[in-house]
Amino acid sequence: MHLLYVDESGDPGISQYSSKHFILTGLIVSQDNWDKNLRNLKEFRKALKANYGFNQRTEIHANELIRISGNEDYKKFTKTQRIGILKEYARQIPIIFNDSKFINICIDKSQHKSHTEIINLAWGRLIERYDTYLKKVAKDNGVIISDDTDGKKVMQLLRKMRIYNPVKSHFYDGPYNAPSDNIIEDVFQRNSKDSYFIQTVDVVTQLLYRKEYPKGSLKKYGLERQFDLLHPVLLLEASRNDPFGIVRK
Repeated sequence: MHLLYVDESGDPGISQYSSKHFILTGLIVSQDNWDKNLRNLKEFRKALKANYGFNQRTEIHANELIRISGNEDYKKFTKTQRIGILKEYARQIPIIFNDSKFINICIDKSQHKSHTEIINLAWGRLIERYDTYLKKVAKDNGVIISDDTDGKKVMQLLRKMRIYNPVKSHFYDGPYNAPSDNIIEDVFQRNSKDSYFIQTVDVVTQLLYRKEYPKGSLKKYGLERQFDLLHPVLLLEASRNDPFGIVRK
């Protein structure tokens, strides 16, 4: 069995108050490596405690590490320290998850017209890539575990894709049906504060966001370059048109 832990950055809404992007990242973990990955994460959190005084029970929320909006636990750290924690996480992810892969979907919302269209596009691409990995690489079944999301829409999409999923053919005109049937059950939802795995995915989504939409005020910290460190554990096959395997459309 394989597990896909999913988190997002931005929102799928269409309004003047919405983000310009919607990012989904999934971390594929084999059940055979799950215990080892968790032990490695716990050791990493112990190191953060020793080096920064960052409590092991404190949730890592990457956006708040960059810009505090209400997390009282973060206020005792300077901005340089908080970003240092994020950068250390980026360096450790390829070591902790050297036998895992990350799938990244990055949607420019200006090209789309509705909340549902964005949800279906982003989640559809993620589900397709995960199912392909399960069929061709893992030769196994898998489940999806996500932080709080639009569960009903994703449930309906996944159920539909198990039966009918038209995919463009490289060999002849028109689509063919490629059901995403190696994914079992509906998406399981898990609060990120209770999962080191989902907190890790949150970090990756934020690093991708900072790469795609760099801010001048943060360039002195080199945040826009941290996603590149993850190259060894990215599912590059997810998009052969992108050097980091980022799916954009």
